[in-house]
Amino acid sequence: MNSESTILIVDDNPETITLISRFLKQPNFYFLKANNAEEAYKVIQEKVPDLILLDVIMPKTNGIDMCIELKKNELTQDIPVIFVTGLSDGWNKKMAFDVGAADYIVKPILKEELICRVDTHLKLKKAMEKLEQMVVTDELTGAYNRRFAYEVLAKQMETAQRSKESFVVCYLDIDKLKQMNDQFGHEQGDELIKTVVNFLNHFIRKSDYLFRMGGDEFLLLLPRMEIQDAKLFLERLRNDLNKESIQNVVADFSFGFSEYRSGDEHTVSELIQKADSDMYNDKKRKKGILL
Repeated sequence: MNSESTILIVDDNPETITLISRFLKQPNFYFLKANNAEEAYKVIQEKVPDLILLDVIMPKTNGIDMCIELKKNELTQDIPVIFVTGLSDGWNKKMAFDVGAADYIVKPILKEELICRVDTHLKLKKAMEKLEQMVVTDELTGAYNRRFAYEVLAKQMETAQRSKESFVVCYLDIDKLKQMNDQFGHEQGDELIKTVVNFLNHFIRKSDYLFRMGGDEFLLLLPRMEIQDAKLFLERLRNDLNKESIQNVVADFSFGFSEYRSGDEHTVSELIQKADSDMYNDKKRKKGILL
């Protein structure tokens, strides 16, 4: 494995933790350690590991029960859990896999077996993450795709209802893309799209989402932001973006908004449509067409 991986070792025997750490010692492995489930939960809140090595027999909460809780939690449900235990009977092995374990290693620990199984499950996890990322992202820009936009907006509505918060949806349309494609070709048109997307990604918050809805159209989700603040934010972004150009065509976009507040009964489609209509009005204004 080339990229750094974080491994949490949970065992009530400090000697076992030391042994596993020594067997797996590699420049790209970073270890977290806990002597019981309660300590492990606290560690996970600070840093979510890529893989967990878990003993079965521990005081208070045993490994089986801990694994059950991990698989219930959205934060930890996809972390592969490998049991490392002295229990070699078939019943305990079946129980471990039934509760969601990725693998099962019987003590005494063989170094080569441990390394092989850990490497395998880390590679599988990273491969799955890459596949999941490909499913929800746009190939050209790396922005999230249209299908994922509807999924995220639905969840954001649920969050807004529970937390009594609002959020803003901004619909963007890149200006002069057709002109760019017709005059200079689609390769330069793609450069214009990527220039705008890279610019937006540089300035939006970590909590914001950028989706490509198709062609030159994008959607920005701005959680916990009032619509007036969103308008000022987008105006500043547009003014700064206007300093960029491709083939002497100034990079620019038109935009429109819709807002969702706790208690609203708008559907996802209605929210997007409202922002899209507002964006179209902005585009007409920029072309000097009277509304």
